[in-house]
Amino acid sequence: MQSNHLTKQRITKTRTICGYCGVGCSVDVLVRDNRIVAIQPAMDGPANEGALCVKGQFAYDYVHHPERLTHPLLRGGDGKLHRATWDEALERAAVGFLRVAEKHGRHAVYGVASGRTPSEADYLMQKFIRVGYGTHYIDNCSRA
Repeated sequence: MQSNHLTKQRITKTRTICGYCGVGCSVDVLVRDNRIVAIQPAMDGPANEGALCVKGQFAYDYVHHPERLTHPLLRGGDGKLHRATWDEALERAAVGFLRVAEKHGRHAVYGVASGRTPSEADYLMQKFIRVGYGTHYIDNCSRA
């Protein structure tokens, strides 16, 4: 009989907060060999009390997806995307937003907050659009 003790890899469990919306559900992320293998609802989570939506529990494959972007890309003069630094990407975005607002007016800028960010980040996004551009054109992609 062959022993399995050499083939078994240790699974670590880390308590964190689900990143799919701003509810703040507590989850336990199970990791083996530096890869997420499962997500479980935390039974003592104050926001979710052991429950978890289907996205929070099963939609974690994007973390290790081979096509996931890991650095900024900027379109060059040749029309192709090229790797850039964060400073370069943020500068290009800022200049682009300012150019659109100057040319077409403040209501030409529209913000969409992510459904994967906590409420605090969504709050900052709406504040940025409302104060920075003087428009209320902001939405959130969190649709049930």
